[in-house]
Amino acid sequence: MSDKRILAKIKKLMAMVERGNPHESANAMKKVQALMAEHQLSSEDVALSGIDANKVKAANNSERQPKWSLLLVNLVRQAFGVEAIMCHEQLAWGRNTAEVMFIGPAERVEIAGYVYTVLARQLKAARGEYISSLSKRMKTSTKTARADLFCEGWCNGVYHKITALVPSEQESQLVVQYIEKHHPNLSAGESRAAKATKRDQSASLHGWMAAKQVELNAGVGGQEQAKLGAA
Repeated sequence: MSDKRILAKIKKLMAMVERGNPHESANAMKKVQALMAEHQLSSEDVALSGIDANKVKAANNSERQPKWSLLLVNLVRQAFGVEAIMCHEQLAWGRNTAEVMFIGPAERVEIAGYVYTVLARQLKAARGEYISSLSKRMKTSTKTARADLFCEGWCNGVYHKITALVPSEQESQLVVQYIEKHHPNLSAGESRAAKATKRDQSASLHGWMAAKQVELNAGVGGQEQAKLGAA
């Protein structure tokens, strides 16, 4: 039996401990203690069993993430009351890949990963359309700078649509413990802002306006629903 199945069984037994009559509660507790002893599980292991991680492909593969990419992660993180870390890997042929890992209550990280993936796809399409609208004579570096600003504006526009889901203090503590246990060697990364001039600033407004086509609803009390599409 896998650790996840054992922990799930323990959680069911703990529910019986809380809800059952004295005799049922005592029997359930004995079974819990026996399972924990047999599989060398601590009370922390049981507490952390409700916390999970969901890893999805990042919107940008750079080791030094652009500002807009982190804005996208942050808005999803706040919408669903979870934490997020960036994971980088350099493949054998030198190519860099990046993933976003959402950490929190299992049902919420699953939805957060899905919503992030859909938003990343929509942002990629919106970025492409914006670049196509720019003059073909414009330098590539200028196009990239304006596209990055466009993406920042887009993410800020979507951010102002969300209602942040604030996790409970207990949830937050468990997430911290989960990260310390499973990812003890995390280091702070660096982001890069768009290399733009004052003439490029209108690109951010274009992004903000484009974000009006996105709708994102985060429910309350663990009942999250995401509705993405034209407003």
